[in-house]
Amino acid sequence: MVCIELIAKTGDDGSPAKIGFMNITTWADSSETAVGRIREYIQSLGWQLVSVERAHAVNEDGKYGDRELDQIERTRHNPNAIVLGTFHTYKTN
Repeated sequence: MVCIELIAKTGDDGSPAKIGFMNITTWADSSETAVGRIREYIQSLGWQLVSVERAHAVNEDGKYGDRELDQIERTRHNPNAIVLGTFHTYKTN
């Protein structure tokens, strides 16, 4: 599971790109490989990686919310998956 900060367009209505963060799950043999796969994927969407906040293997005994558990399960059943979580934007003035 990787938590990244990114800049993304959230709609087709011409609104400006927004900055925020997202949890993403994927299969990888290291956090570096996971981040590389995710970086390539989000760039293909026209998004920009700002920073990596956390990158870690899923802890089978860890406490995750319902959304994260669903994301983990969807990833578990597809070794080629890159599953995007909710895009949380920062509140701006």
